[in-house]
Order: sequence, then C-alpha cells, then structure tokens
Amino acid sequence: MSCRISRARFMSLGLLGVVQIATVGCGTLLYPARKGQPAGQLDWGVVALDAVGLLFFFVPGVIAFAVDFNNGTIYLPPEEAGGSPLASADLTQKNPLTPIATSSQQLTPEAIEQTLAQHTGRDIRLVPGTYRTKALDRLDQFWTTRSEFEVG
Repeated sequence: MSCRISRARFMSLGLLGVVQIATVGCGTLLYPARKGQPAGQLDWGVVALDAVGLLFFFVPGVIAFAVDFNNGTIYLPPEEAGGSPLASADLTQKNPLTPIATSSQQLTPEAIEQTLAQHTGRDIRLVPGTYRTKALDRLDQFWTTRSEFEVG
C-alpha cells in the first residue's frame, strides 16, 4: 500500500510546522508573565528557540526575536538572573551606600546626573522611561525598594 500525500496536504502540513516552530520559539508565548520587564540577562533557552526559528524559517525567526526583544520576554527575571529579592542584606554589605546632601531644588535629572558622576567617576545618563523613583525616609530602605522595583 503506497502512502501518497497530495500537494495541498503537504503544503498545509508544512505551514502548520512553520507556525508551530515560530510560536514555540517565541518567549512571549512561553513566558507571558515576563512581558514589559526591563532588559537584563538573556534567557538562552528562548534565544535558542528563536534561533531555531531563524535558522529554519527566516521570517518567523526574525519576527520571534523582534517580538521577544520588544516585549522583554527574552530576558530572565531578576530573581533567575542572580538577583534575589531576599539578598538585600548581602547587597548592603557588599555595596555600602554614601549619603549625599543636596537641596530638594537640586533633584532634577540633570543635577542628579552631575552629582552622581562627580561621586562615582562614571558617566551617568538618566533617560526618561528607563528608571523609576521613590522618596525614601531612610537610606537603609534603598535595597528593599530596589528589590520591590525588580519584582513588581
């Protein structure tokens, strides 16, 4: 008994295979909870699946990479990337904070950039939309607040 597949059936099965690989390789579908998270350490599993889509089916692979980078789903969550919200005590010991006295009128992004650059010796750029702020009552609240920002 011979098994012959019609051209239309072959094309539909091929298209189904392309769609399956493109959707399986998309971190947006695998990890919808990661949508909107900031850039961080890459999730190499998602990168590999997107690369398979790119290797075998160029256009779906490019789309998968574009969607995953745009949504932030190609990045590991901060906890999985090595940053635990419970590690604030360790961070405080490894990275002691130094208070800098300023007036509330000097709390503009430009003044903060300049002050931080002077104290750290690094070029600081505060690009709107890439950082969050919160007033703290005490300096020791910094690490806890930072962890809350990473999780939420």
